[in-house]
Amino acid sequence: MHRVSRAAAAAAIAGLVTIGCGGGGGGRPTGGIHAKLGYSEGGGLRVVQVPPGGAADLAGLRVDDVIIAIDGTSLRELDYETIVDRLRGPAGSSVELDVFREGEVNTLVVMRQAYTR
Repeated sequence: MHRVSRAAAAAAIAGLVTIGCGGGGGGRPTGGIHAKLGYSEGGGLRVVQVPPGGAADLAGLRVDDVIIAIDGTSLRELDYETIVDRLRGPAGSSVELDVFREGEVNTLVVMRQAYTR
């Protein structure tokens, strides 16, 4: 198994917000949740930035939320590539995120949006 340092993985995950369209969308552009993410020391992914009007913003994701599961699977069980694959998908498709915020876990459904340059 290829291991990636936490810093490199966090930088690559943060780059999800700027990666362009293309491939894998079954004829539709590839989309994502439009949020800048970094690793949380307590586990999961901390939301660092939520661009206004983007998919994450529209779903109610906030800065400092911690994503702890994607589509019901704990992030502790997923490697970097799998996390990226699960956050991306065809524009217009949805992804379910379990989010830890202010001592509670909430489930948010994010409708992926196509990336623009």
